[in-house]
Amino acid sequence: MSESFSLFILGGTGDLARKKLFPSLSRLYAKGYLKGLDKVYSLARSKREDWEKIACSLDKDLGKLCNFLPFDAKDWNSYQELGRVIEKLQGQELIFFLSLSPYLFEDAIRNLGRLLRNYTNPRKIVIEKPFGFDLSSAKRLNDLLHRYFIEEEIYRIDHFLGKDTIQNLFSLRFSNTIFEGIWNRNFIDHVQIVALERVGVEGRGEFYDKVGAIRDMLQNHMLQMLSFTAMEPPAYMMERFIRDEKVKVLRSTKLEKLIRGQYEGYLQEVGVESSKRETFVCAKFVVENLRWQGVPFYLMTGKGLSKKLTQISIVFKEIPKSFTKLLDCIPKQNKIIFQSAPDSKLSISFELRPPVGRFMACPIETFMEYKFPTEFEEAYEVLLLDIFNGDQSLFIRGDEIEALWEIVEPYLDREDDPFIYPKGIRIPKPAAEILSKENKEWFL
Repeated sequence: MSESFSLFILGGTGDLARKKLFPSLSRLYAKGYLKGLDKVYSLARSKREDWEKIACSLDKDLGKLCNFLPFDAKDWNSYQELGRVIEKLQGQELIFFLSLSPYLFEDAIRNLGRLLRNYTNPRKIVIEKPFGFDLSSAKRLNDLLHRYFIEEEIYRIDHFLGKDTIQNLFSLRFSNTIFEGIWNRNFIDHVQIVALERVGVEGRGEFYDKVGAIRDMLQNHMLQMLSFTAMEPPAYMMERFIRDEKVKVLRSTKLEKLIRGQYEGYLQEVGVESSKRETFVCAKFVVENLRWQGVPFYLMTGKGLSKKLTQISIVFKEIPKSFTKLLDCIPKQNKIIFQSAPDSKLSISFELRPPVGRFMACPIETFMEYKFPTEFEEAYEVLLLDIFNGDQSLFIRGDEIEALWEIVEPYLDREDDPFIYPKGIRIPKPAAEILSKENKEWFL
């Protein structure tokens, strides 16, 4: 962490800033993690009263460091006003967090880059998702960033990577010989990754109708979880080598099958216009390398379902058929499940003989469960701290973001109609059939 730094949140009164960023900053400051923080600036077009509602909820001491600056991301005059603030921060590291509509990213990056040419302060820029809307727009955004910033200054954020579950997946694999030794096609039958929500678009209809489930979840959160599950051990536990392995596995990942659905009533949501935008997607991926050849990865995400659930399930192969004949039953497959919602926990299932007094008895499925203890309430606390400390391990590199888009590019903006499913359903029938046709089932 720099000896002294200031944070500028562009879009500093929006939903993300109000619900996630400022509460996370407040908790970090109260715990003593932000010793080098000099100032926080909320930059927004909103009225000062909107900022004051946020400010009154902050840690009292952090509130003394916070300032509001009227700001229009498209107006060069706003950046000139920002420059007058920066002039007073000589030598400080400047961190710019783009908590803006993605349609304003290019204007903000271009104007910030133009402004910062006049200053020698160390700087970082943080960009929220979605990073582009397809491969060409992501490349254009990368090119624009690299015109003004070097890669070590760029933090492309995905808040899923700040969750304990993802970090514990990494730790379990590479810190325990018994798990890394079976983490391959010889033992694993398939992998399931799900991110399900009960709610619909909840007032975000105008934005969601432009993106849909593929852009909103599959291209980023879901494939990030796949990459952490499937990556090879890095040569060193350092950010560059971790991100190298993620890119390698993404380059080997192919999308074999994808179905799209839309919940009943979506077209009546405020701001919705498109009849073809998906609110649900289920896909089958394969990773074409030596470790994972022949192991399918099933990814499913959607809104308006029966429950909220985010988890990664590692499903192991069945035991040999000869043994099932001796038992006169088929033991259930072993599973390792990493869950981040509704709870943050690890669950391992295995088969044990029941207390029936007979040697050859059908085993019963037994679970060992461990809830992840955490010091942080919110993934953004972890990621903000990493930004301040200059650790990019949990952030997405430029070539990685392009690899993610390349995988889903052929399935964007499809012209075929998505199937319709009732709100509150557990699993839409077409998604259940993807697994049942391959003699598998969802573990939810």
